[in-house]
Amino acid sequence: MGSRLLAGLLGILIAGAVQADTLLLDNGDRISGTLIRLGDGRVEFRQQVTSTTVNINWDRVAGLTTDDVVRVLLNDGTEIAGRIVEAEDGRLRMDSVNLDAPVSFALTSVAEISGPSTPERDRVRTTGNIAAGGNFTRGNTRSEAYNANGNFEARTNVNRFRLAGDVNQAKDDGVLVRDNASATARYDHFLSDRVYANSSVSLNRNRFKDLRLRTAAGAGFGYQFFDSPRRSLSSELGVSYVNQDFYDAENESNPAGRWAIDYEERLFGASLRLFHSQEGLVSLEKAGEFLVQTRTGLRFPLMFGLTGTLQANVDYDNDPPGDRRKTDQAYVATIGYSW
Repeated sequence: MGSRLLAGLLGILIAGAVQADTLLLDNGDRISGTLIRLGDGRVEFRQQVTSTTVNINWDRVAGLTTDDVVRVLLNDGTEIAGRIVEAEDGRLRMDSVNLDAPVSFALTSVAEISGPSTPERDRVRTTGNIAAGGNFTRGNTRSEAYNANGNFEARTNVNRFRLAGDVNQAKDDGVLVRDNASATARYDHFLSDRVYANSSVSLNRNRFKDLRLRTAAGAGFGYQFFDSPRRSLSSELGVSYVNQDFYDAENESNPAGRWAIDYEERLFGASLRLFHSQEGLVSLEKAGEFLVQTRTGLRFPLMFGLTGTLQANVDYDNDPPGDRRKTDQAYVATIGYSW
């Protein structure tokens, strides 16, 4: 029995020795232990032998491996979760369940690393895009069109706040022929890695659909199918209260069911971004009455850090006031900035 106990203790000790993160320095020193965190250009590492913690400048690090899954934040805002495995000096290589193959990048491109031993800190991560475009003709025909759009997201481990909006206006021989705008604000609280509670407020106006202002406020639940640097997909279901203020028609208010879909795919090494957002409202008082708004496009890099976007906007109202058309479509090209 004594020999079995001794063997068990030896096994535990050996396992403990094997299960360790490894830090390789530029002078060839190799330190085994536990990664605490990387931030502000310094890596915090607990040595296995002495249990003491050292702080080392990140530019002195030539390599790193981890036994546990860690989160790596790159300088461009990309975030990857996975294990850091062996790679050539000056680079990190990660195995991640969210990626089809291991990904490799330079140590100098890493801004932060956190793992199971990192003290809890609800860091705010932000992304967004602002863009504008227009066209003008002069001569026998005088026309002009303007459009602008933007979106913003702030995210912590359990909370997410999103804003989006666009404005479109056009004139033909000095006469206004298009005038519409929309804005949406959403707050999500994650109950798990996938499920979140959601609240939203949206505003819409369209002069040529007789709509002075539509306000929809509601709550529901969402599911995050994918949330990786390469692919993001979420859907939401809930209820909203809708109030519509018209220029000429009688104003309306009613409860409605709400759905939303948000999708983004990064292609060709994240150079191109394909995106689609959709929000729908179905009246719970008038059978068959519904509204749908979609934004679909492709965003690509230009020079000087700018981005170009080709986008299709579709607003559908199956029961518009009077003899207005049900569908409004706009195809826009914009130049902007993403972060």
